[in-house]
This record gives sequence, structure tokens and C-alpha cells, in this order.
Amino acid sequence: MVDELENQTIYLRTFIDTDVAFILKLGSDDLYRQTAGFAAIHTAEEAQKILQIYQKHPNDYVICLKATNQPIGFIELNERGIDERSHLADTREVGFILLKEFWDQGYMTMALMLVFDHAFDEMKISEIWAGHYENNRRSAHFLQKIGFEFKYDVQMPFPFIEQANEKYYLLTPSRWQRFRDKLR
Repeated sequence: MVDELENQTIYLRTFIDTDVAFILKLGSDDLYRQTAGFAAIHTAEEAQKILQIYQKHPNDYVICLKATNQPIGFIELNERGIDERSHLADTREVGFILLKEFWDQGYMTMALMLVFDHAFDEMKISEIWAGHYENNRRSAHFLQKIGFEFKYDVQMPFPFIEQANEKYYLLTPSRWQRFRDKLR
């Protein structure tokens, strides 16, 4: 983990073996599947398989409270492509989930501030994209509050997925600089 990804209240770390219970908690609550597309998980074995996937990604972070070391959410900073012709190699897509009992307390804003500062300043990322399901108005409001600008809709007609249409937003380094100062 990068040492800078912490503040007085939270710290971010990579996924560790003891996160199975945390993954199971997220996967057993339909809210996270419906709002963020998180996998439905019913057993510790299923949670272990998902955990192993997250452990392979160095830019997937568990958000932990410093006071208790309790995991309360996570952030993924995913590559969007590595083909230099597509100009996606220096862009990322962010995804995040926070346990509902920690909503509206500023934790996700704090965590994303740490990740975005690191992504733009250290990793030299040129764009961060984020998407949300069409009916997830909480995420739409939150993304705009932290500086993302709406760019386009994606209509995905999948017959077996309850929620497939998504809205996509963009955050650039210059826009982040303007909004970061407002969030502090």
C-alpha cells in the first residue's frame, strides 16, 4: 500500500485474507447488488473466490477506520485499456461501495480524495471515469458533488439483468483541483 493513502480518520489498504467476512457482508445484502452491481455471495467459499480477484489488483483499496481497523468500504481504480492507440492507458475507472451504516458521514469523500490525489499527482492519470446505474440518484448526486461531470448514457438491453442502463461521468486533473479545495 502507498503510505500517503491515509488521513486522521481512515486509511486505505489492499485486500487481505481476513476480508472474507467483509466481502460476505457486502455480497449477502441485495442493496449493494442493486445499486452497485456487487456479486450476490452466499457462502464464505464464494467470498474467498471474490477476495482472490481483488487481491490481484494493486489499485483496489479497502477503506478502514483508524480507530478500530474496521473495513467499511472499498474503492477500485481499474484500468480502462492498455492499447496506446486508444489513449486509455493513462485513464482509470473508479468504483466504490460503502457499508450503509457509514453513509452520510464523509468517509467516502475522504477516501476518494486520497485516491484521486494519488492517481492524478503520483500515477499521472489524465482522466478518471465513473458510472452508476440509471436509478441510483444517490451516486449521481455524490459524483457531481465531488467534481465529476456527466458525459453520456449507456443503454444495455440485457434481459436477465434488473438494472443495466448506466450514466458515465468524467473527472480531469484540472477539474479535481477546483473541487478538491471546496471539499476540504
